[in-house]
Amino acid sequence: MIKKTILLFSILFCFSAPTYSQLEKTIHQTFEVDGKSILSFNLISDSTQIIPWAGTTILTETKVELYDASPSILAHFMDKEQRYTIDADTTGNGILLFSVNKERKPIRTRHGECYEQVKIRVFVPEDFTLDSDQKYVRSN
Repeated sequence: MIKKTILLFSILFCFSAPTYSQLEKTIHQTFEVDGKSILSFNLISDSTQIIPWAGTTILTETKVELYDASPSILAHFMDKEQRYTIDADTTGNGILLFSVNKERKPIRTRHGECYEQVKIRVFVPEDFTLDSDQKYVRSN
């Protein structure tokens, strides 16, 4: 009886497909303002919020939720593909925050397509005010 039970569980274990739950990762990045007077954005996300704060730097918070994928898949897209990395172009009098990887093809595994949700919150110093769509200007 014990041998049959062990055999049954072994067979079930071998034929069971791996299941993955929701993976969640929050990435923080800071950017120095250094006397710049214009701030603009070219960020790729499902939702982007601009929030004024008392700090003197720009802080970005990228929240990634990935379903039906392994932690190694998320790590690959974070580290090697830089899918969620934000960088800054500080040439001239302004700062342009942009997504490093602008191509967001669906993530596919042998088990199907993974659902992904990316939300970005950008904390901007209080002395920047909205001038036009996605452009902020420092008030003197």
